[in-house]
Amino acid sequence: MAQTRRGAGMRQILATLAIFAFSSPAWAAGEQSKVLIDSAANLATPEWKAGPAEWGGKGWSVSLRTLHGGRQEGVQVIEVNNGAMTFTIVPTRGFEVWKAQAGSLRLGWDSPVKEIIHPSYIRLTDNGGQGWVAGFGGLMVRGGLASFGSPVQDGTQQLTLHGHVDYLPASFVSVRYEASPVPRLVFRGVVDDVQTFGPQLRLVSEISTEIGKPEFAFDDTITNLSDAPQEMQLLYHTNFGTPLLGKGSEFVAPVKQVAPMNPASATGGLKDWNRYGGPHPAPYAAKVFNMQLQSDAKGETKAMLKSADGAQGVLMRFDTHGLPYMSLWKNEITPKAGYVTGLEPGTGFPNPRPVERAAGRVPKLAGGGSYHVHLAIAALTGKAQVEDAARAIQALAKAAPVISEKPTGP
Repeated sequence: MAQTRRGAGMRQILATLAIFAFSSPAWAAGEQSKVLIDSAANLATPEWKAGPAEWGGKGWSVSLRTLHGGRQEGVQVIEVNNGAMTFTIVPTRGFEVWKAQAGSLRLGWDSPVKEIIHPSYIRLTDNGGQGWVAGFGGLMVRGGLASFGSPVQDGTQQLTLHGHVDYLPASFVSVRYEASPVPRLVFRGVVDDVQTFGPQLRLVSEISTEIGKPEFAFDDTITNLSDAPQEMQLLYHTNFGTPLLGKGSEFVAPVKQVAPMNPASATGGLKDWNRYGGPHPAPYAAKVFNMQLQSDAKGETKAMLKSADGAQGVLMRFDTHGLPYMSLWKNEITPKAGYVTGLEPGTGFPNPRPVERAAGRVPKLAGGGSYHVHLAIAALTGKAQVEDAARAIQALAKAAPVISEKPTGP
C-alpha cells in the first residue's frame, strides 16, 4: 500500500513537471516565481500577493483574489500594478484582460455587464448561438481557438459566436518577476480548448509588462495537441469606450485596403469609416470594417485610437505574420446600451467560418504544429505621445489605401 501511495504521488509530481516544462521557459538564476494554478497538481491558490518587499525591485505589486457574490462567484483575478499602469488578468475567463488604467486614462468600456461572470453561468448556444455576449465586458477578449465570428452550421459542427476560449478557465497559471535586463513581470496561462471528437487546441499565453511603462504585451502560442491536421482561428477583440471614444475620435492605421463586412456596414458609404460621430439613438446598426495593414520590413504594424482632442490614445503594435488581418467594430449606440468600439487584429475577419475558409483565411495546423502571435497595447497619456504614434504610423503607409464598398461577407 505504501508503495502504491508513493507511486501515485510520484505520478502526480511528474504530471505537474510535464505541464510546467511545457508551459515555462528555463528561468535565469535570481528570478522570483510562483505557480498559482495547476490542475495537474490539484492546485488553486485563493489569495496571494507579492511586491518589492518579497521579490525585490521597486514600484510594482501583484495580487490574486477570488471574487464572491452574484454571477462572479468563484472568478479569480490577478491585479497588476507596474508603477505606470494597472490592469486585471482573469484566469477564469480564458486568461483575458478585463480592464486597464494609466493615470487618468481608462482603457476599457462601460458594458451593461458589470460583473466578471463565471463561465458556469454562460450558455454559448443561447439566442441562436449568441450566448457569448451575456458575459461580454472585457478590454481584451479573445475569439477562438477553433473558430470565431458569427454563429453558423459548419458541416457537422454548430459554431457559436466567437468560439469557446473566453469561457474556458486556465488550467495552469504562473507569475514571475525578472530583474534584468529590464525589470518586468510575466504572467503565463495555459488554456485548453479540447473536446473528444472535436478540437484539440492549447493556448499558452504570456502577458508581460515592464515596470514603469504603461504597456502590456501578449506572446501567445496555439498548439495542435492532436496528431492530425486541424483548423484554428484567433481574434483579439480589444474594446474601448470613453474617454477615448467620442464624437471626433479617430482610428489611425497604415491601411492597405479596407471594405465593409456586410451591407449594413456599407450603408452611407465609407467616407468617414475611421471616424466617430458620437452615440446614436435607436434604431442603430453597428458597423464593421475589415482591412489589411501595411507593415515594416519585419512585419510589425501599428494602429491607434485617439481621442477627439488628440490628447490621449491607445497604440496597438502587432506582428502581421501571426495577425495578418484587422477589423474595426463601431458600436456607437447610447452609453447605457454598450457604447464601444473594437480594434480587432486576427487570423481572419469575423465572418462565419465557411466564408473565411473559402477566402483562404483559416489557418490549418499540422499535428503537433504551433502558431505564434505577438501583440502589445500601450496607453498614450499626452498629446506628444499621440503625435509621435501618428508619425510612426504614417511612416508605415507606403501608398494610399484601397477602399472598396463591396462587403467581405454576407
